[in-house]
Amino acid sequence: MEQTFPFRSVPKTLPVSAKAFKRRTPSYSIKHFFNEGNLTKCLSSDRRMLITSIIIFAVVLLFTYPRYLELISDNNLGTNYAYFFDKVSDPLAAVQVNQETHGGKIDFRFTVPLLAKILGVSAHSNGHSVIVIYLIQSALLVPFLFMLMKILLTRLSPMTTLLLVMGSSTIYLAKSFFWDYDFWFDGFAYFFLAFGMYLKNRVGVFLTLTLACWTDERAVVALASIYLFHLLSESDFDLQSFRQFRGKKDWLQRTSSIVLLTGASYLIIRALLASLFGLHTPTGTGSGVELGLIPYQLKHRLSGVFLTFEGLWVLFLFAVGLLARKGNLLLALSLLAIMAGHILIAYSVFDISRSLTYAFPLIIISAFIISKHEIRNVKYLYAAAAAICVLLPTQYVIFYPRQIPWTILSFEELKPVIKLLLL
Repeated sequence: MEQTFPFRSVPKTLPVSAKAFKRRTPSYSIKHFFNEGNLTKCLSSDRRMLITSIIIFAVVLLFTYPRYLELISDNNLGTNYAYFFDKVSDPLAAVQVNQETHGGKIDFRFTVPLLAKILGVSAHSNGHSVIVIYLIQSALLVPFLFMLMKILLTRLSPMTTLLLVMGSSTIYLAKSFFWDYDFWFDGFAYFFLAFGMYLKNRVGVFLTLTLACWTDERAVVALASIYLFHLLSESDFDLQSFRQFRGKKDWLQRTSSIVLLTGASYLIIRALLASLFGLHTPTGTGSGVELGLIPYQLKHRLSGVFLTFEGLWVLFLFAVGLLARKGNLLLALSLLAIMAGHILIAYSVFDISRSLTYAFPLIIISAFIISKHEIRNVKYLYAAAAAICVLLPTQYVIFYPRQIPWTILSFEELKPVIKLLLL
């Protein structure tokens, strides 16, 4: 008789040792963090990017003392800054003030004074109504960050985008929206320049870049980098020769051509205004705008170059080196030439860092060039650049290094302002 044995089921999953189980468990190392980073979820939609921009805005505010708050306690604001209020009341009149000062150079800076005129800002009531303009400038940091994210995400991964935005948020580029020391309004200019990069509509690009140019003359120099940005965008960031754009019937319909039109129209209108109303920007000896300042500045203020972009210089230099190694000398030399122009202008004036910051479009171009060549572990390059920016306290160089104070450590300075607002 055949003997049968009871059936014994075999478990589908065999027990494993603790060591084997550890090997099968995902490793949450730094590498895994950069590959899987949950932080990038904040860039997954426009709504989340807007919320992220607001959060970064709050962080920048905590670490950037709004210098303009001190104006509230200035009872002679209308007198001390009469040059600005005169510009608001009569935009086409030449400003009568010492040509070496900032006020002596605002004859062609119409954007903010016209906005102030529309809002009814005047020297009456000690001029405190001008604070509204400063508050608008600070608020523009939110759309500026949003547009920066949208621009970067067109070619960069979410993680590298986040790292680049983090780095940008800790240098003067973002801090300028709060740290406006003397009616500079760089935040307005940076916002309009970024807007001109973000838009593809030709009319919109013309209007926003025009507003930037009439905010500060340094924005006119920045048109070169924005032209290069749009030109490269139209050719998949491949520029072997400018001849490749010749003979294209639709050249005048391209966004890049509008940037050139903006610059040309600005120069023509500026020449007409100078002729009709006697407006001018002082240059030469004793004006604070002269090539003779360069040797002294380079000898004693060379740190201003580094302190402008801090860790973001890593991306620019890496991109130039990468282009040279790939044999694209035209694009490498174009980047170097435009940056050299910005540095030359920055060292021809007293305020180095804020002047050189107008070259920020070149940093974006550099990031896109790096992404095009698909460098391995490129996230670590961005992490290093962002870390340098975050770890270094922002120094502003205006003839000497000056650290921008933190709002969270400025209670003694804020206390009289708070009392004045509450009383």
